[in-house]
Amino acid sequence: MSIWNIFTLMGGLTIFLFGMMEMNKHLTAIAGAKMKGIMLALTKGRVRGYLTGLGITIVNQSSSATTVLEAALVGAGLMTFQQSLAVTLGAELGSTFLPQLVAFPSITKLASFIIAIGFVVLISMKTKRGKNIGMTIFTFGLLFLGMDMMSSSLRPLRSFEPFINLMQNIETPILGILLGLFFTMIIQSSGATTGITIAMAIAGTITLEQAVPINLGAAVGTCITAVLGSLTLSWEAKRSAYIHIMFQLIGVVWVFILLTIPFRGERLYIWFVKWFTQTVLNTDSVARQIAMAFTFMPVINHIFVFPNLNLIVKLFNRIFPEREAPKPFGVKYIHKKMIEKSVELSLVMAKKEILRVSDLIQAMILEMKGAFRSKDLTVINKISDLDSKVDLLHKKIITFLAKLSQEELSEQESRVCMNYMYIQNELESIGDVIDKNVMVLAAKKIDQNLIFSEEGFHELEHLLYKLNHNFETLIKSFIDEDAELAASIIKAHKNKEEERYKKLHLERLQKGTLESLATSSVHLDLISYFSRINTQITYIAKKLRKTSNLLEMEDVTA
Repeated sequence: MSIWNIFTLMGGLTIFLFGMMEMNKHLTAIAGAKMKGIMLALTKGRVRGYLTGLGITIVNQSSSATTVLEAALVGAGLMTFQQSLAVTLGAELGSTFLPQLVAFPSITKLASFIIAIGFVVLISMKTKRGKNIGMTIFTFGLLFLGMDMMSSSLRPLRSFEPFINLMQNIETPILGILLGLFFTMIIQSSGATTGITIAMAIAGTITLEQAVPINLGAAVGTCITAVLGSLTLSWEAKRSAYIHIMFQLIGVVWVFILLTIPFRGERLYIWFVKWFTQTVLNTDSVARQIAMAFTFMPVINHIFVFPNLNLIVKLFNRIFPEREAPKPFGVKYIHKKMIEKSVELSLVMAKKEILRVSDLIQAMILEMKGAFRSKDLTVINKISDLDSKVDLLHKKIITFLAKLSQEELSEQESRVCMNYMYIQNELESIGDVIDKNVMVLAAKKIDQNLIFSEEGFHELEHLLYKLNHNFETLIKSFIDEDAELAASIIKAHKNKEEERYKKLHLERLQKGTLESLATSSVHLDLISYFSRINTQITYIAKKLRKTSNLLEMEDVTA
């Protein structure tokens, strides 16, 4: 084997891996808008979860990437551990799609033509979606170009004595498993490892007996990435990654057992794969046999695992029990690693975190009435603690959204991201008004032992009720993306009720009401601050109405 063959092999491997990664990246971008709907399917039973894991992994072609994503979802509370099990099994089968695809040697001959078509689509399309489609076709061609380069560079190995001796040793399952494990840990894709063994089969440098142990090692190696990716996540997220390994090991054990059973002069598993490809698929292609052997691993595994899933989970829970560890207050849903996996999901998680902030703000609004009834600082201190939590979440959310905005976003995703930043900033500002302005007045009232007039306090209670109602409506509009609800807040704001209550207070001053005289500055400042908060609520409502209307227009024109 010459130095030029080695260079061609390295170049082919690089092009193959680059094509695979970029094709998956652009396929994910095309499917990104539907990611939210895919995730919703997770809550609808094991079969739907299985199909979800299968579909996502067909797109990203890495069961470890799907498992890292799934572990982050469990850690964020968007998916339960039980729901994640079916997704894990589906991901295992989904990772076999690429080997089946590259086992068609006839497509390799069309690699240059596919690349040319992809390039034409890429330069002729104006929309981002169109360019993603062009890049998907282009990198699909690169995938097969890399396969062709690898297989052509490997052909001289058929007569290279040291290589022949090495491959004969690999027929020993343990050595082959270790080789597949090591290589898959490096490239982080069991599908890619199998793709390379298929390229070797096309070149005539590997047999099915030699490829199967390597594939077994690849199946285990892909779990390592999932474990490493879950190290910084919660215990529940770690458990999702660990059970992925458990499923894979069960599958490896099953196939390993079948490899040790002699049948008609061959190992049982090898005989079955050859029989299936010859009888059902009507082919003797070693490349197709390797692809089918890789597919049968999860299929055989799932035939055993699915009926015994509850028993396996009980065993797993004994080894890795559930535990509730007290955690300091902080973000629950957003995680910076999620940005690399899915923009759509990152936005969903950011929205859930913003809704947590809104819950804290609403709690502050509800506590305000008690702060002005109380004669001590207990409620004021409670509101201060709530605002500290708002500030903590605010910093994390804004940092997360700022990082997300630096990614390649579609026009709609970019607009949603910016709107979330605007909404979060306004919510944080409302919290500051309550804590640093309204509560200062509450403390002043307690310190000076001030008492509102009965009419005045009733008016303040009504303004607080209106404030809380508007805020509740705002959050419902945000959750449901309801433009009509947002419009109702804007319309209500035009009714300047605060001005009427200021006028009523001044009338009481003219009448000489003692309580009104003593609390005048506090009373008028409170009305001003309530008005300011309502104005901020209206600003958010205007943003939500505009966004919802634009989304409706996009749905109509889609």
